Amino acid sequence: MAGSDKLELVERLTNECVEMCRTILRGRKRLEPLLAPSFRTQKLQRAINEQKTAVREMETAVERIMSAVEQMSEIDFSDGGTAGLKVAACCDQIMEACCFQDITGQRLSQVGETLDLVEQTLAELAGQESRSAPMPSRPEGLLNGPAMPGCGMEQDAVDRLLAGGE
Repeated sequence: MAGSDKLELVERLTNECVEMCRTILRGRKRLEPLLAPSFRTQKLQRAINEQKTAVREMETAVERIMSAVEQMSEIDFSDGGTAGLKVAACCDQIMEACCFQDITGQRLSQVGETLDLVEQTLAELAGQESRSAPMPSRPEGLLNGPAMPGCGMEQDAVDRLLAGGE
């Protein structure tokens, strides 16, 4: 191999190495949002906790609904007035239990936002367009949906506040 051929080979390999380093650095820059410790310890962990809590809330709601239906199946209809009151009470329990949908929807939207960010970042790395539309960002300081168990106001405090107390 002639000296100029070796020089060309070394130059070509050097350029390839430089380009590979640039590609790695661009990829790392695109991954920064997912590599940030705050993303993993806050946003991702919150999404995981929200999803687990939503599942527990749905399970609890289904148990309450099933319990109310079982109570209705055991009602003695020989006394129409009493039976009507019991059916109404069971229906109230079922309607209250069905409120889980709004809260779990809010929780799961938090999970969706996090997964959208992950999907967008991975699509960028793959050189593709993201399939999902970007989620509108919420201004900081606004409420983030339902509080995780043990992190928000207790129902008694909310009731007192709504009743005009402190």
